[in-house]
Amino acid sequence: MYFLILSAVSCGSDQSRFYVDVSKIKVEKVNIKRYERELFSIDRDHLKSGLENLQPEFPMFLDGDLNDTLNLIRISNYLNDTVLTATSRDCENIFSNLTGLEEELTNAFVHYRYYFPERLQPGAYTYISGFDYENPVRLNENSLLIALDMYLGAEYPRYKNLGLPQYILHRFTNENIASDCMKEMARNETDSRRIGPDLLDLMVNEGKTLWYCKAMITGISDSILLDFSKKQLIWADENEANVWAFIIENSMLYSQDIQKIKKLIGEAPFTSYFGDDSPPRLGHYIGWKIIESYMIKNPEITLAELMNSYDAQEILNNSGYKPRL
Repeated sequence: MYFLILSAVSCGSDQSRFYVDVSKIKVEKVNIKRYERELFSIDRDHLKSGLENLQPEFPMFLDGDLNDTLNLIRISNYLNDTVLTATSRDCENIFSNLTGLEEELTNAFVHYRYYFPERLQPGAYTYISGFDYENPVRLNENSLLIALDMYLGAEYPRYKNLGLPQYILHRFTNENIASDCMKEMARNETDSRRIGPDLLDLMVNEGKTLWYCKAMITGISDSILLDFSKKQLIWADENEANVWAFIIENSMLYSQDIQKIKKLIGEAPFTSYFGDDSPPRLGHYIGWKIIESYMIKNPEITLAELMNSYDAQEILNNSGYKPRL
């Protein structure tokens, strides 16, 4: 089964580079495989044979020796965990089907094929991670592993019971899954060993991740892309020049001071340099704006070339980035 999509052509806007003609590109329609559904449906009295039946379809989850008693005990303990069992039921109730997500990912993979025509299309799988909130999506070889238990809604009571920070709960919703998948793929395009230690290096790297995500999901809102509320996005847009001036005037652009860097790119309810009305991770936002300027000014640069560029200073120099006061 194949899927076709035609992206609209946009003229004269700052977003025009994202709207490309993909009308002739074919990809296989995404069919997400539900590991958690299959796993929690196993007859516990015949655990080993049930797992053996699942193993060929889900080798990334069941890569251990099923003749090893310790492996069977570990899986049995997982399946008998009352919290995980209840969470599996909640996942089934909230995500009775994943049709919408499958369509979103199919759209994204059309663009992925456009930018990386020789690449294989990733598969997609869901599972219950045990609330691995730091890694809601992982790319394992060529498979996207989606921790469905991390997208049960901002008000899901177990998140609060686990003591997760209030300011990150808003991202645990189904509308963030596709963007998290694309950001994870972007990170896997990057050789972390080649990223410099300066604030500029780290900001530009985050900007590249955001550009990649936007290229794959052309209709994504800036609020979802940047993980800002609408109010925070307005603050960032109105204060962009002030943030940039602060970084320059305080000689922070080439700083390798971990504490200073963390305040600009680390998780927090806000960016402490600018008060509690500011959004967090303003360094990500500035990195996004640098990359946006760079790619608009240099239309010959492809996405693949961007992701393989590690000279942040050269990117800044050739971006013409200079926000207006």
